[in-house]
Amino acid sequence: MSTSENDIITLLQTLKDKTANKPLDMSKLATSKPVAKTTDEDLPDWFTLSEYGKQVMEFIEGFVGCNQPVLLLGGTGMGKTVILQAIAKRLGRKTVGFNCYSGMDIQSLVGIWRPQTDGSLVWQDGVLTQGIKQGAIIRIEEYTRANPELKSRLFGILDSRDRYWSMAENGTETVEIPDETVIVASANPTGNGYVGTMREDKASMSRFAGVIEVYEPLADEHKALMHTLNHKDTVDRIIAFAELLRKDKSTYLSTRDLHFLATTFKRGVSPQQAIKMVLSPKYEGHASSIMTHARAVFEEMKDIETVVESEV
Repeated sequence: MSTSENDIITLLQTLKDKTANKPLDMSKLATSKPVAKTTDEDLPDWFTLSEYGKQVMEFIEGFVGCNQPVLLLGGTGMGKTVILQAIAKRLGRKTVGFNCYSGMDIQSLVGIWRPQTDGSLVWQDGVLTQGIKQGAIIRIEEYTRANPELKSRLFGILDSRDRYWSMAENGTETVEIPDETVIVASANPTGNGYVGTMREDKASMSRFAGVIEVYEPLADEHKALMHTLNHKDTVDRIIAFAELLRKDKSTYLSTRDLHFLATTFKRGVSPQQAIKMVLSPKYEGHASSIMTHARAVFEEMKDIETVVESEV
């Protein structure tokens, strides 16, 4: 039966009348079960989310809860791994992870034949294969450093339909993949001191359901450092020091950097020596500017032993 032009006009007018002045209810579009939100209890004691961190965590948890692969782009040490582990804990999911690097041998990830004392060989699944079979959240760090062979094999897991994982090495053509198996990859930005990172091609990027950029700390750093030092003056100075250095992308201190610096202070090491050990070697070519800012911020600071004594 054909539909006349008048019928279409009448239908459109009816829809318009029914939805007039009514906001679109996005919840009606959801096809998956609601995802339970991660709480502070799921995070390490020292790690308190910032408002920005809470938003990013909610986005990540949304993708993971729907078993959709997601790529996190941003500098190292911002808290991406911490919140992902908290999400896995909250959802009651297993998680496995590994780091990529140039020239890596992927056989240890897929699996290898191990010789036995009787001369026989027994196949042992690698960490990646184990995670796939277990329906785990698979954390892939430094994804932009992965070699083409690994990425091409991961396409079978990243695909939204007809997923596959084969192990030609032991003659297994296909592995059963639980629906819960999901990849969360993280990657550092190209340049700015990150050696070996490569830009992702369209074939790789298109397989991620979402790409989330993380270019600022996910933690409330003041609260995190207070948990470590419990000394407001010192914490305020560390935050001020970080703000000065973060004006230059080449010396953008991570939350991890600040945490290491605070724990070194806590052991009674002087600010100057702590910065020389914890920071300067990591930012080659910028040691002079780091120490200049350090002198400006920490020169008037009380003896660091006061910080340690306040903990007793």
